[in-house]
Amino acid sequence: MPRKITDSCIACGTCQANCPVGCISEGDIYSIDPDQCIDCGVCQENCPVSAIVEE
Repeated sequence: MPRKITDSCIACGTCQANCPVGCISEGDIYSIDPDQCIDCGVCQENCPVSAIVEE
């Protein structure tokens, strides 16, 4: 199940830098492309504000 980035995102870029498939896009709140996400959980593990959750 792909992850989702919530409104708690501080746009620090940690998730994007750690994503092994590059499915996270920059923005005021970063977003995950569910079609490219391999559900590895690396983004969620590395988010400093726990803004990434399982959908």
